[in-house]
Amino acid sequence: DPSYGLHTIQQWKSLLEDYNNQYAGNSTDMDVFQRLLWDVWLPYLRTTILKWNVRACHPLIEVLETWLPVLPSWIMENILDQLVLPRLLQEVENWNPLTDTMPIHSWLHPWLPLMKDKLEPLYAPIRHKIANALTNWHPSDASAKVILQPWVKVFKPGHLEAFLVKNILPKLAMCMQEFVINPHQQILDPWHWVMAWSDIIPIKYMVDMLEKTFFPKWRTVLCTWLSNMPNYDEITKWYLGWKSLFSEEYLSQPSIRDNFNKALEIMNRAVSSHIQPGVKENMAYFSQMERRQMVDTSGLSTTRSPPRQTTGPEPTYTRSVTAGTNYQPTFKDIIEKAAEENGLLFMPIAGKTQEAKQVYRYGKVQIYLDRNVIFVFENQIWIPVSLQNLIMKAKP
Repeated sequence: DPSYGLHTIQQWKSLLEDYNNQYAGNSTDMDVFQRLLWDVWLPYLRTTILKWNVRACHPLIEVLETWLPVLPSWIMENILDQLVLPRLLQEVENWNPLTDTMPIHSWLHPWLPLMKDKLEPLYAPIRHKIANALTNWHPSDASAKVILQPWVKVFKPGHLEAFLVKNILPKLAMCMQEFVINPHQQILDPWHWVMAWSDIIPIKYMVDMLEKTFFPKWRTVLCTWLSNMPNYDEITKWYLGWKSLFSEEYLSQPSIRDNFNKALEIMNRAVSSHIQPGVKENMAYFSQMERRQMVDTSGLSTTRSPPRQTTGPEPTYTRSVTAGTNYQPTFKDIIEKAAEENGLLFMPIAGKTQEAKQVYRYGKVQIYLDRNVIFVFENQIWIPVSLQNLIMKAKP
């Protein structure tokens, strides 16, 4: 019973305490009430703490919080500094993050309200032990984040940042360097292992790491794909899929925006000599819309398809942006968006097709789409046309 004897002591306090006496640090300065606590009550508590199971922290905390209103502040300070803290330090020394199944924060954090900064001497040994445990760690092992997450708001920001930059970030960079980007068989697990740390590691370090390890190989894959007469609709989906994996906070970073802009420029250059009529103009229109969204830092809808994962269980995040939606950012979507922006009607004409393709009403003209080419019905024949010319023809 943590309150055993408390009522009796409270009664003696009102009789014996000298409110004008301020303890100055030696036994002759104690008033009668303080002497009673020091000589009678404290020895029992001292014996209890010496036998105390440190990891069963709550009973002792309950005792101290219960007695806090009647204890002189200097006695409480003495208990915490001379009795509790040494036991905690010893238990931290015994702690092994690789083998202990009981999380260390579960028996240290409950002391924070009482001890506050008094726990600071424990933090450096804890960080040192975790750092040693991370020597052979790989980002696929989520246990490191499970251990560190509770300490994010406990460690001083500078200490936490230095720890992450030294012990976690190099491992993430190595994982990203080994990451294979394959538009046809994309495995996203390593990407999610790395980006899972984005809520702990400051964004400036994550962005710099992606700038050095991810984007160069990503652009290389794009250039290789573009050099082999690709389907530009597939490339557009691939571009948007990767972009959807970045949060709005990341997309607002200048270097991230620059890398996606560079990709758009590469795509535009690739279609500049394309033989299909309208492809260059259509890609230019897509680029214009993308850059407008980047300026607004509004991000992209999470319903856009990320790069396809073909092996292993699909990550939850990937499923969330691919499953249960009919929306796909296709060439048709770009044309429909242009119609909305220009106040033009865009709707299918029931029962009418051309070469097995649906015919649409687009403003005052009729069109159909064949891959990435727009055909408009003009002078009794179907002719290819760019998106910009289509808009001019479709307006009243």
